[in-house]
This record gives sequence, structure tokens and C-alpha cells, in this order.
Amino acid sequence: MKFISKTQFNTYLNNLIYVTEGSQGVCYFDKTNNTIIKVFHDYFDNEIPNYTQDDILKFSHINNSTFIWPSNVIKINNVIIGYTMPYKKAKNLYQINPLEVDLNMFEESIKLTYEDIKLLTTKDVRLYDVRYNTLYTKEKLYIIDTLDYTSRKVSYEENRMPFDQEIMLFLVDNYFDDFINQNKLLSELYMEYEVPSLLFLQYFRSALSQYLDMDINTLNTARKLIKKNNSPIYIRKIS
Repeated sequence: MKFISKTQFNTYLNNLIYVTEGSQGVCYFDKTNNTIIKVFHDYFDNEIPNYTQDDILKFSHINNSTFIWPSNVIKINNVIIGYTMPYKKAKNLYQINPLEVDLNMFEESIKLTYEDIKLLTTKDVRLYDVRYNTLYTKEKLYIIDTLDYTSRKVSYEENRMPFDQEIMLFLVDNYFDDFINQNKLLSELYMEYEVPSLLFLQYFRSALSQYLDMDINTLNTARKLIKKNNSPIYIRKIS
């Protein structure tokens, strides 16, 4: 995506929908092209970003259904100021109420994500910065903001860990910490290195079912066990 001047680009930007922003840049939605436009903060600070086209597109050739790679760079007079990526109609996990999630579908989506993490591991891609960058629909998880991923040998367990910790925090933090702490097995599994979040979720559901003597298909069924705390780890923005 090329522009001949800042004026031309800013005119284009003014017609987009603001989505969110993070440490690297600001994201906008291009409704016409069903695309996310990410503009580096450096652009707004009148500085030149430090990324090359190879930096941005280095993993975009790896076909998968979970990791949303950049699809193109944005240039003004051959200076890269951001990139585009496909839009997914999904919310970030921290914006979703964990009590309302269908846990059967959630387990299936975790399994699909594991398959793509295995794929990236075989390609020597090391994951970073998964927390707050995981999106979810009713049947699929997506992971965005992959710019800091690197090329190096990595184990599947190491690659899976940041994703697993995101999932566990989403399910438990500031809701069921007290229940977890009172259950020896769950407290040993929770947030431990190499413990799959899928395994944790299955044991978690089983423990809740035994305690409440009913099937647990959503955590809303166990809402009477919720105990809030004053120091949550996982910051949520649930509307």
C-alpha cells in the first residue's frame, strides 16, 4: 500500500475507524477492504520506524488459521510507516466475559490453536507477547501482533506456554482464584510451566462439576463460587 505524501495518507486515515492501540502503533479498520491498518507510533511522532519489509513479512508465508500475519506494508515515499492485516470479526479475550463462554467450543478452539503452534514450532518460529493479543469468536481463537516473533529453535512446550497462561488467566483470574487455591491438584496445575491450558480447563471443569454436582458447560453455572480480589493480574475491559 503506497502513498505519495503524508497529506494523502492522512486523508485516507481520516476515513477509517479507530480500533485500538498498543506499544507499537495504532490500529484502524478499513471497512471498504475489510482490513486492519496498523500505523507505527513513530509516524505520529514524526520519526522513521525501524522496521524493514522483511522484518514485517518474515512469517507471512506460513499458512495457518490462528496467527494473523501482516499481509502488506504501508509506505509513504518508500518509507514504511505501518502494515495491513486481515480483519477478523472477533473480540480480544480481555473484552469477553469468561462466565458466558461455551466451554465445549472453547476446548475445541484450544485444540485447533495447539495444531498451529506445533506448525510454527516446526518452522522455528518463537512466539512472544500473546497476552492481550488473543481474539475469540464462538468457535475460533486468533492471535495477532506477531511482529516480535523471532526465528530460532524452540520446543513446543516453550512456544505453547504464553498462550496457555493467557487462557488460564482469562478463565480464572479475579473470579475463581480462591476455588483454585483450595484444590491441591488445580493449584499445582495453574500457571505452571508446560501445563497445557486444555488439561487445566478439563480438570477445572471436573472439579467444579464435582463440587456443585452438576455439569459445567459455562462458568456462569459456578458463579456463586466467585470471589473478587483487589490485585488482579489479568486486566479486563468487559462492556
